[in-house]
Amino acid sequence: MNLPAESSRQSDVSVSFREWLVARQTGAKGRRKGERTRDRIRLATVDLLNESGYRELRVADVCDRAEITAPVLYRYFESKQALVEDVLREFLAQFSLQRSRQPATNVFESILDANLRWLQWSRANSGLIQCLLDFSSEIQEFADLFAKANNEWHLRTAHSIMRRFPPANTSIDEMHLTVIALGGMMDDITRRFFSMPDEHVSGLVAKVAPTDENLARFLTEIWCRAIYGSAWK
Repeated sequence: MNLPAESSRQSDVSVSFREWLVARQTGAKGRRKGERTRDRIRLATVDLLNESGYRELRVADVCDRAEITAPVLYRYFESKQALVEDVLREFLAQFSLQRSRQPATNVFESILDANLRWLQWSRANSGLIQCLLDFSSEIQEFADLFAKANNEWHLRTAHSIMRRFPPANTSIDEMHLTVIALGGMMDDITRRFFSMPDEHVSGLVAKVAPTDENLARFLTEIWCRAIYGSAWK
């Protein structure tokens, strides 16, 4: 198995959740007033979460940013927790819509595309991702939901690899565990590079893989070596 030549890739869906919300507001003609107001509140919340995080978020600040009164906000969201949970649920749902324009021709291209989209999404939404982690640490129900979504992604990825590019002598359980380990690596490096910047990690990335595509290729090589072992060259 050989590495394909480096190429330029683009997603057909905006990786920035904020930009996606703005676009939905811009094209809101014909939507009900209540739906438009909800989106104004969501957009104000996203901006404040990106600026100061979940723990510093105040309903009064959301109202000021959205140019509404508190009674209007509570008409749509019963509490700060309900508002943030609504935003984060839609945030996760939007990521699931990310798709590549370029069909993968081999396993390296397939994993590279997924890794690059994850890096771009993490960079564009670093504040929201940190909020997602903070919110999950405080709200057990959401933590369970987040864990369930992660587990489903790991299992889907394992089945996809086994179906499309199966390595020799590997069971689905072995592949599932491998994907969990590799997914943990991706979560850790994006957290230390984007959400909670670590100068040491940032310095290494700048030397070894200075662009998102460079880093995606570097990480994809690790994925392929872990999955295919000595068969990967």
